[in-house]
Amino acid sequence: MTTAVLVHGGWHSASCWDLVRAELSADGIASVAPQLPMTSTLDVDAAVVRETLDDLGDDAVVVAHSWGGSPVTLGASGAPGVRHLIYLAAFMIEAGRPAPVDMRELPPMDAFKIGPEISVVNPEYAFDAFYHDCDPQVAAECTAQLRPFACVGWDLVETSVAPAWSLYPTTYVVCARDRGVNPDDQRAMAAKAGDVIELDTSHSPFLSRPRQVADIIAERIRRYS
Repeated sequence: MTTAVLVHGGWHSASCWDLVRAELSADGIASVAPQLPMTSTLDVDAAVVRETLDDLGDDAVVVAHSWGGSPVTLGASGAPGVRHLIYLAAFMIEAGRPAPVDMRELPPMDAFKIGPEISVVNPEYAFDAFYHDCDPQVAAECTAQLRPFACVGWDLVETSVAPAWSLYPTTYVVCARDRGVNPDDQRAMAAKAGDVIELDTSHSPFLSRPRQVADIIAERIRRYS
């Protein structure tokens, strides 16, 4: 069998995948969604990804959303059983590099409060930033589950490992109406993937189009089952 391993993005919780997991379960596909701590540097979250894969006892299709691409790029590198990677509006960059830009160096933004130690999403702006095509109640429930992100999470982690996307077949899913990660930046990262799909969605198709996201995952799961 092949299991879907679903890795959430920054500030989010593993529960953001619940709708997709329900769709996968209806298809008879097993899934796990590790909770990243986001309390330290990138390598700590990458270790959670790696531990999940090491303990799985199964082949895996790994799905990363947004910032979750960076823990996957580092943590899934060389992991046993990885058959395919899916980057969903995710950072597909060098291993050990947390993000294309360090948000501590950007001008202040209404959607985020970035302090010396932690950053949080301003809930008043979360809908417009992440969920603008989602059911408002579903978006409100996900907003309530947002968590702090430690600012050291943007520190570069020195590593010699190859990025996971260079080792395994990789699909990049561009979210064409994304307000969180510029779609053109996504397309630039997607140039390194062997397979590219575009969805006409916000940053959060796992909430607005869970069936469509599950279909993308299921199609790749079935290649290896």
